[in-house]
Amino acid sequence: MKRPLLQALALGVLVTFGAAGCGRTTFAPEREAATAFPGLSSDFLLGAEMAAALADFDVASAAPASSAATAAGTAPALEGPAADADACLRWNALTTVLAGESRLPPPLFARAYALVSVACEDGLTAAARAERAPGDGRCVVGGAAAEVLLELFPASAARIEQVLADDVAAARVQNTGAALRGLAFGRLAGRVAVRIARRDGSTNVFSGSMPVGDGYWTGTSPVLPACGTWRTWIATSGAEFQPLPPHAFGSAEDLADVAAVVDAAAQRTPEQIAAVHKWADRPPPAIWNGILNERIVGRRLSLREAARVQAFMNVAIYDAFVSCWAAKYAYWTARPFQRIPGLVTVIPTPNFPSYTSGHSTVSAAAAEVLAEAFPDEALFFHAEADEAALSRLWGGIHYPYDNDQGLEVGRRLGARVVARMRTGSRPAV
Repeated sequence: MKRPLLQALALGVLVTFGAAGCGRTTFAPEREAATAFPGLSSDFLLGAEMAAALADFDVASAAPASSAATAAGTAPALEGPAADADACLRWNALTTVLAGESRLPPPLFARAYALVSVACEDGLTAAARAERAPGDGRCVVGGAAAEVLLELFPASAARIEQVLADDVAAARVQNTGAALRGLAFGRLAGRVAVRIARRDGSTNVFSGSMPVGDGYWTGTSPVLPACGTWRTWIATSGAEFQPLPPHAFGSAEDLADVAAVVDAAAQRTPEQIAAVHKWADRPPPAIWNGILNERIVGRRLSLREAARVQAFMNVAIYDAFVSCWAAKYAYWTARPFQRIPGLVTVIPTPNFPSYTSGHSTVSAAAAEVLAEAFPDEALFFHAEADEAALSRLWGGIHYPYDNDQGLEVGRRLGARVVARMRTGSRPAV
């Protein structure tokens, strides 16, 4: 695919600095990561591949620190004139729009957010290592996000490139060298993220078979049955965080769960119906990103702060989806409408097995990360996760045990992500 804007920007680097013998940007050759991403480097969510790519990267060749500010002894700030988080919010919003227009299933929606936000966070971390010539943060974020979005949504290349062009043009008004250095760092991180994405298993074809019998899900073309095998960011695999087995079909516990769905359907209140739509009318990754973005704006987070919490929350959501889908297609539990004749649901039942609840799992994981980032609102985030879980019972599409175990797995996985947030030698925000 031709990419005229990015090619033009690269040419601009060569024209501006070619007389000084610069203009060479090198990237590490493809290097196979270990069996999972985490633990390869304490500095980068992209792991050893990002560390290796940065080691082979010559920032001076991309754009030397020869601006008037540097010549006077003052390095350009990492974030340039954009001291706030506008760039992170802008690219997060574009990800939301493109994923929504593409009607991505929730796990793929979460994958898009995770890849974009991780590339942005690691690009900024890499740029911060450049000390006196770190580059403009808007261009780091733009370069990283654009590389990923062009890979995921090639049909929208013109829109993606226009947003990037606007970011780079605004940054060059203040400092051309910082803008081009930032773009180079961002593109470096974005390209590493793309390489990883191409082998994360998201195109795996399901090779198993559907079980047949009482209590099993029945239907055709279930959504993403191989998702539980996708590679994760913080968890070692989708199998690491798993729920207890579902109740045995026909057991007292199982029948009590079925009765609870019947009772909930008979006693729905307007408030409960509103909560069902609150959590179902948009994909849960978009809902939680909206909750986070409100805090980014309201608390006036810096670009570094915003990128960091976006990255960790989105990898938590993504890993939670992979873990949940591993359970769904391990147990193939029937949905309530498949067992309760005449059950009226508030919303359509998704086309995949019941156990466990995806909303419950990802909401609990997201709440753990947000509680770490904004501890004064921890109770609110946890209450939101609980409401997301209950909304699936009120809607008639999940049993209580689906939600309870989803919340439990999400909390445990979220705690692992929080532990990872607290480690590493990342520059202070």
